[in-house]
Amino acid sequence: MQVYLIADTHFNHDNIATYCDRPKDFTDVICRRWAEVVKAEDLIIHLGDVAIGNRRSAKEILESLPGRKILIRGNHDRQHSNTWWMANGFAFACDGMKFRGVWLTHEPSTSRADGCELNIHGHLHNIWHGFSPEGLSDVKQTKLRQPWQRLFAIEYTSYHPVAFDKFIAHPEKYQATGPSL
Repeated sequence: MQVYLIADTHFNHDNIATYCDRPKDFTDVICRRWAEVVKAEDLIIHLGDVAIGNRRSAKEILESLPGRKILIRGNHDRQHSNTWWMANGFAFACDGMKFRGVWLTHEPSTSRADGCELNIHGHLHNIWHGFSPEGLSDVKQTKLRQPWQRLFAIEYTSYHPVAFDKFIAHPEKYQATGPSL
């Protein structure tokens, strides 16, 4: 069994293609790349912001994807309870989780949970590049607030889930600590 991370899939969210310079068919791209990597016996931890819009369609998408799924709810997921998410595609859902000495959250955490060396989070997308080449955002950053934070941005993983251990071992490959130079 392999453990994978993914975040900010935003399935069916038309505007995210513009905000984050994603391909127009990004939902299909993410689903295809997920299925290429994740096996039925694997665990995939989703760091939040699963879908925007049609929740029935999101449930169908989740049920079609391989692996046992855990959700760390994101800001776009909190209109539904953890129990609702567990009835609609996830084996477990929560708002933050310790896993292998890492504090997993959606937004960057202001502190680490007891015993955790790192905080892996999503939420910021491709912030090193100001979200889009058209300059729709002035939120461009060059570093995270804390040296123990690691950004998981699907835009920097070519829309693939990434093995947990691989992400921890090579954060620079995924621009998890700042822009590649």
